Amino acid sequence: MRPKPVAAPINALADLAREAKSLVRASGAPIDFDAVAKALSAAGHPSDLEQRLAARFARPVAARAFAARIEATAASLKALGVREGGVCVVSALADPETLAGVAAAGLKAWLVDVDPFSAMFDTDHLRERLPEAPGPLEAILPAAAHGRAPDMRAWAAFRDETGLPILVDAHGAFDVIIEAPVPVLVGLPSGQGVFLACENAIPVNAVEAAPFAGDDGLAAWPGLRQRLCGTAQQLRVLLLDSGVGFQPGWGMSWISSVCALSLPTDDAGAVAWRLQAAGVPASCSVRDRTLTADETPNADHLAASTVVVTLDPNLDIEALDRLCGALRDAVA
Repeated sequence: MRPKPVAAPINALADLAREAKSLVRASGAPIDFDAVAKALSAAGHPSDLEQRLAARFARPVAARAFAARIEATAASLKALGVREGGVCVVSALADPETLAGVAAAGLKAWLVDVDPFSAMFDTDHLRERLPEAPGPLEAILPAAAHGRAPDMRAWAAFRDETGLPILVDAHGAFDVIIEAPVPVLVGLPSGQGVFLACENAIPVNAVEAAPFAGDDGLAAWPGLRQRLCGTAQQLRVLLLDSGVGFQPGWGMSWISSVCALSLPTDDAGAVAWRLQAAGVPASCSVRDRTLTADETPNADHLAASTVVVTLDPNLDIEALDRLCGALRDAVA
């Protein structure tokens, strides 16, 4: 039976409040609310942030927020019981932070090709490739593509089929992650910190990493999401005849703060450089050729033909016009 979040009994919380008041009266010192929150968490009572994060999901989950993405990735893999020196299957398009987290867990990344349309792992292809792994397999780390949601239920089925621990890296996919049958690591909407969620509380509670403190961005997210979607739709209209393509549904059924543009040519590096020179925050995939990799023709093509632009939700139409003009010039 799936574990459910445990709420603190009302009487217990009232006792804690009375005890805190008596301590204040006795000492005259202010309450250390951070210490109280840590004590409640250690006693099994989730923090307000963790409760709000868990409430986003369609089914009951355990959720915990952490300060640093790389540390949380490594700690989450260790909480799943991986053994150092083994192999972790990683998307050939994984970003440097993901790869750094795998290395920090003591694992060797094995880069495997992706589906040419979703830019994410294809389980059928992966099933064929696993017997060719360059060492003992310890984990699989699928990644969301620029905020696009992976099929979480498919990964749960693949975990049950293979017996391998699976940690989904969905750092930029806060808008779309509402299921967690396997552990999933998601970036907070403020752009600072990450959280781990799973329907199984055991690996979540086992993570040893620095907790998150600061602006989580949850309260501001509805307004930010609306502005991002409006900006994305304007961008789609302005670039209708530009020859560039967008991820399916981006800006309409889901949103992320980055815009992954498919170029008509394989010169993403040059286009990103021209955009940067024009003041547009842009990047392209940088492949680490020192890592062990399978044959990756799909990932190679996607890396060469995709440029990623960081979207400012506060751009007005004139600023968007300038951005699109820079993009057209860069592509041309």
